[in-house]
Amino acid sequence: MLKIARSFLAVVAAYAVMVILITLAQEGLFGGVSLQESAPAELFGAGLLTFLSAVAGGFLVAFLAGRAYRAHGLIMSALVVVETTTLVLTHRLPGPLWFDLLASASLIVGIVAGAELFRWFRERPEATTTTS
Repeated sequence: MLKIARSFLAVVAAYAVMVILITLAQEGLFGGVSLQESAPAELFGAGLLTFLSAVAGGFLVAFLAGRAYRAHGLIMSALVVVETTTLVLTHRLPGPLWFDLLASASLIVGIVAGAELFRWFRERPEATTTTS
């Protein structure tokens, strides 16, 4: 039961941190981002920071969960799919569908990459030194 609670809290906390970082990037640094109104440099900068926020979220969920790194990243990714589907079906996303789906896909790739990055750091063989 403790493992399930830890997994649940890891996903909720990491998702919340990811959303906060994305909000800080898009709203705080760029004052809001829109395909129709933002300059290409702003879209690139916000997109890059959004992707890096997802990487941080994936890394954090793997760290907090402490096990099954990929599975926890995939659970977070499933939440992105649910959120995006809900927002699309309720017409709450301002951009064209392709733009919103591409943004969602970049989050999924970032989350999985972050979880993999943590796994790589955690499971990499220690550097061996030879002594003469």
